[in-house]
Parts: sequence; C-alpha cells; structure tokens
Amino acid sequence: MIEFFEAMQFWHWILLAIVLIAGEALGAAGFLLGAVMASLELALITYIWPDLTWQQQISLFAVLALLCSVWFWYRFKNFNQATNQPQLNDRAAQLIGGEFALTRAMKGGQGKMQVGDTLWRVESAINYPAGTQVKVVGSRDMVLLVIKAGADTE
Repeated sequence: MIEFFEAMQFWHWILLAIVLIAGEALGAAGFLLGAVMASLELALITYIWPDLTWQQQISLFAVLALLCSVWFWYRFKNFNQATNQPQLNDRAAQLIGGEFALTRAMKGGQGKMQVGDTLWRVESAINYPAGTQVKVVGSRDMVLLVIKAGADTE
C-alpha cells in the first residue's frame, strides 16, 4: 500500500477529483466540493512540482480541502435563503386570507378543515359547527388560525 502512495502523480489527484465529483452528483449537497477543488489544485501542484513526497501531498490535500471547504461554505451559506417567493414551501402561509368550510365541528377551540387533498387542524377562540365558512388569519406550525368568514375580529 505504501508503494501506491510513493508513486502518486498528478493524474491520481485528477482521478480522485472525478470520483469525488461523482459522489457529489449522487447527493452530497456541496459537502465534497472543497475536496474536489483541493484535489484539482493538488493535481496542478504535483504537475508543476512532481518531486513532492506523498506525505507532503497528503498534508497539502488536507490543508487545501479544509480551506476550500471553508471558502465554499462561506461563499454559499446564504445561497438558498434569498428568495423572491418566501411562501413557496410554506403551504400554511399560502392559505392565509382564504375562506373554507369547516369539515368537522370545533370542540375546545380545535377542529378540522379540508383544503384540497389535505385535512388541516384549525384553532379558534370560538367553537363553530361543521360547514361554517371560516377565514384563515394565521398559522402556527401546521395549525391554521381561523375566524368566521365575514367577521372583522373574533
């Protein structure tokens, strides 16, 4: 095994980058990008200076992978947070302002309401009978807060 490390050349690092990029394509969610970049950088370094020992190469790879990973994290940490559609994956927030009929009568301020193919839990300060038209005024976790439709305040 030590013979393999002693014979490492630049193309070994290119091969490692290909293997890591394949792993990234399988769903590493950006975790392997720093290691891919480090192995490509090391391929260039070992092409220019082929007399580096395997210990130097591995040490350089470790340092470069850490630095590249930190750089990628710093560069892309806010990438998925900025959006022009903040409610895209928040179905409860999308329902605010909508009016729907209660599926089941409310007891103790809680009930259920069918919206599309989903049965939602609802809460209100007042108990309403089944079939009452209610307006969604807010949400808490996956519970819709409702008032009677047409009522300004509860």
